[in-house]
Amino acid sequence: MLVFAIDYPMEVAAKKQVAREQIRADYQWLKSDLDKQTKQLKDFFIQSDTLDPSCSSTTLLALRQAHFHISNVAEFGVVNPDGYLTCTSWGAPPEPIKTIGPKPVKSQQLRYFGPIHTNYIGEAALVIAKTRSDGFEINALLPQPLLSRKINELDRPYDFVALVDAKLGVPITIVGGYTLPLDYDLFPLTKTTELNDHRFDDTHQHYLLAEPVKDIPSLALVVAVNVDTLYRGVYTPPLASISLYVFVFVLLFFFSKAYHQNYRSRKNELINHLNSGDFINFYQLIWNANTKQFAGVEVLVRLNHPLEGVLTPNRFLPDIESNNLNLALTYAVIENITEDLVKLTRWHPTLKVNINITGEHLKDDKFKQLALELNTQIPHLVLEITENELIESDDTEVIETITLFREQGVRVAIDDFGTGYAGLQYLKSLPFDILKIDQSYTAAIGTNSQLAILLDALIELAKKLEIDIVAEGVETQAQADYLLAKEVYFHQGWLYHKAQGIEQLISKKL
Repeated sequence: MLVFAIDYPMEVAAKKQVAREQIRADYQWLKSDLDKQTKQLKDFFIQSDTLDPSCSSTTLLALRQAHFHISNVAEFGVVNPDGYLTCTSWGAPPEPIKTIGPKPVKSQQLRYFGPIHTNYIGEAALVIAKTRSDGFEINALLPQPLLSRKINELDRPYDFVALVDAKLGVPITIVGGYTLPLDYDLFPLTKTTELNDHRFDDTHQHYLLAEPVKDIPSLALVVAVNVDTLYRGVYTPPLASISLYVFVFVLLFFFSKAYHQNYRSRKNELINHLNSGDFINFYQLIWNANTKQFAGVEVLVRLNHPLEGVLTPNRFLPDIESNNLNLALTYAVIENITEDLVKLTRWHPTLKVNINITGEHLKDDKFKQLALELNTQIPHLVLEITENELIESDDTEVIETITLFREQGVRVAIDDFGTGYAGLQYLKSLPFDILKIDQSYTAAIGTNSQLAILLDALIELAKKLEIDIVAEGVETQAQADYLLAKEVYFHQGWLYHKAQGIEQLISKKL
């Protein structure tokens, strides 16, 4: 339904646009043809400014050649300043004939008058005229039937197509029923006008296009079509679209159903693993390069899957987070630590134990209680908060919880520093004890990359703030030597130790 609600209005709008574009194309075809003809008349009138008005053979030849080349013209004529016809393309009249139209005017612009009834062609015609520099007028008769046939060549069901007076709106030549908008003053018309949502005096809405003729701006071409006719079929989606809507709807329905089933089944599966004790602890040692001893251990979680074996966090943590099981997993980790404590403390009586948490843990009363209880059972507890967790530094509850932990001897570390959103103000706002530099900075040691430069800055920053530093991802002796030279003594990485289960860990000789 959402796809239909979004796509259907867009499809309707697109179809309406296409329908209007078709009308514009018809209109421009008719208008360009009319402009072309009036341009030909204007050019001929200008060229004929010095023709002999007494109908010499040269004048007759020029008039007849124009008659031959310019379409829709029934007759060319020359009228003297007193309004008498002295010459036509058909020949000279026996004597000057008084014309029906007005006398030639002083303006030398193209103008029109009529329709008038002419004796030569025996029917009504539109007269296009221009006054010459000598006061004579040269004009052309355009029979109305010819204009009407041209208009009728349009193959769409227009309500009307008309040549009208651009100042008053009086129709000169029209095909169809002439109607004008009620709430829009179309005339005088001086520019291209397009109306789409106006009601006309025939009580219907029409789509209308109107524009003055280029070389005779006193004349305008107007077309209009009823919007009900124009948009007929627009609101009915084609079979292909209906099929697409149905297909997408069915697809989304089954996808949504499958997703929710998978979501519920995956969550139930994870809960079953938690209840069955399938999540186990692995431990990675932290090396003190100054004393040459192991100083602590970070607790890492694995899933001992009954079918797939031991799985690393990238296989299950995204599902844990999306199903809001972070706290439940941490409770399981703490329970495992409690079970391993006897073996851990016997193996290393002063060992620091680091547990990864999120900002969510600092607001959970059950976790606070478990952490404080665990702190009484192990030599040193460290809580690692990943920088990307975006702890709000102005969150009073977060600050109070960290302060409470520190008062009880629990140290707080910021993990993977340099990869997220923290900065100097972040470190100042929250009372951290340890800064764990992300392994990407360690990997940059010995290179010319920007991270290598930033690593030195982070080390100096931590020292100035009197925060202990742990470098993660130490894998080569060269990296270890560089960090030692910078007085960064606590290292964690595969150079020293890979994460192991409790039995493998305690079998390691210190």
